[in-house]
Amino acid sequence: MLPGRILWYDAFTKEWNMLEIKNLTKSYGDLLALDHFSLTLEKGEVLGLLGPNGAGKTTLISILAGTVRDFTGSVRFLGHDLFSDRNLKNRLGIVPQDMAFYEELNAMDNLLFWGGLYDVPRDALKKRAAEILERVELSGRMKEPVKNFSGGMKRRLNTAIGLLHRPDLLLLDEPTVGIDVQAKVSILDLIRKVGAEGTGVIFTTHQLAEVENTCSRIAIMDCGRILAQGTMEELIRLVGEKDIVEITGNFPAASFTEALQDLDGNGIELLSAADNLATLAVADTEQIPKTMDRLFRRKLAVTDLKIKTPSLETVFLKLTGRSLRD
Repeated sequence: MLPGRILWYDAFTKEWNMLEIKNLTKSYGDLLALDHFSLTLEKGEVLGLLGPNGAGKTTLISILAGTVRDFTGSVRFLGHDLFSDRNLKNRLGIVPQDMAFYEELNAMDNLLFWGGLYDVPRDALKKRAAEILERVELSGRMKEPVKNFSGGMKRRLNTAIGLLHRPDLLLLDEPTVGIDVQAKVSILDLIRKVGAEGTGVIFTTHQLAEVENTCSRIAIMDCGRILAQGTMEELIRLVGEKDIVEITGNFPAASFTEALQDLDGNGIELLSAADNLATLAVADTEQIPKTMDRLFRRKLAVTDLKIKTPSLETVFLKLTGRSLRD
């Protein structure tokens, strides 16, 4: 799945992109949160939107959820304008980063309340709530006040509310933030299963491992734009058949960059350079000793060198010149 791919409506197959976002732009004063952002999603596709804090991920989810306005661009969902067709709101499931439930109520009562807002038929609501609590492993605690729940249990309940009405599209904003590993694994496993059942899923994260093991497609986002998207294998091919060399020491970024500025033609690519840490992509490992010799002759103090295989973090370094955790 390559960047820029578009699946147009086909009158014979009766298929279209479940979600099609075009040129979405949103500013907060002088801050450009989304910059002509475009994206498509198909039925059953699990898309991980990967980017650092401030990349525009939450702004995107908020616009799709209808809580942020005053933007330009278009969003079509199931072949219709998302914002002009009121009937579409109940076909979206939203799991915000902030918890969206009442702490004083128990888990079942929370689901019954939100199910009513989603217009789930009353005769089916209690059965559906019990099913979804079983699915998120909370059925044994359904009558307990949510204020007694652990952080991981609250995150699972938050996800259950978004799934209660069987949405066609599930939007999750940092669904695993601040929880333990076991709860994180449980939520990511649920996301995979929901996608396999045909629900389209977009979830935002700045955790590399989450998208590596969960998504059918990954979009790398920064400064309000998608920089690249595709499968894990497609993204890693952006780096090419190169080894990744991470160099640490005691050196200014400018001095490191200057020392290697004319080596591009020798199969060496500078991916990032910060004070005391730099990353190179090297086509031939025989070039590494020559590179180190040049650094030593420039009196740059190197304390460690690691050779790695290309990864998603490497792709992010290549596209942005900085680490995802910066």
